[in-house]
Amino acid sequence: MGHGVFTYDQKDINRKIQSAKGYSVAIIHHAGVSRHITRKNIMLKTVAVSSNGKTGPLAVTYRSGEHETYGTCPSSCKLHPKSSTGTDQIDAEYLSAVYDSVPRRGIAWTYSHFTAEALPLPAAGKTTINASCDTVADAVRTVELGRPAVYMGAHDSADQWPKTVHGIKFLRCPAELSDSFQCVDCGNGSPLCARGQRDYVVVFVGHGTGKKKVATDAEGGCYAASGPTAIQWHGTKKTGNENDARTLRAFAAKLPPGSMLRHHVAGDVGREMLA
Repeated sequence: MGHGVFTYDQKDINRKIQSAKGYSVAIIHHAGVSRHITRKNIMLKTVAVSSNGKTGPLAVTYRSGEHETYGTCPSSCKLHPKSSTGTDQIDAEYLSAVYDSVPRRGIAWTYSHFTAEALPLPAAGKTTINASCDTVADAVRTVELGRPAVYMGAHDSADQWPKTVHGIKFLRCPAELSDSFQCVDCGNGSPLCARGQRDYVVVFVGHGTGKKKVATDAEGGCYAASGPTAIQWHGTKKTGNENDARTLRAFAAKLPPGSMLRHHVAGDVGREMLA
């Protein structure tokens, strides 16, 4: 798999999007080219030391729309419980900030349900952005494209992993195998999901109140729809940022050297659709 560099370039972005299931990107300003778009505030919650039981004590963020918690998530996401409130736009300015926002001498990673082709390729010193795949076939294709992939398996599929499909290994998230294991413990300081150049898929088995909908034709199944994560995510709507991209960059820059940063415990890189 080769290294790739994500460039914040209008023509490059448009080309990626045109080949990626019709998604569009809202460009604010680049190289003297401006488009006047009414920007809604996007709510970004930053936590320097998380108390989340899954991640452990590392830095995390939550991101929601101004009016709808799922406003930054793609409407095409099969885990979305109300897809009509999702978006078909990637926020290019914010995506660029996510890609760049890595603590000094540290690591950062996140997940996105936007199509893999629309996401930047993994590169040294950048945030690893995993494509969240709805099917095994999509996960295999994503890895073959040289991109990191994760897959959400059915709630009753725990005993199916690990396995190999078309030469691609599917490995279950280690934190799901032990109640005392967290992201901070994974990979001896290099969590599996933070490894951009990899030839395997990380599997998350459906969990939460909607777990029976995962890997089915039913709409919903998002783990962040209930419980403590939902409380944190819904609370994110209460405080907005004039510029969430700038806020994120500043947050990452202030983290202690060597820190781990998990972007978006809940939320995605989309732009909330205009009302």
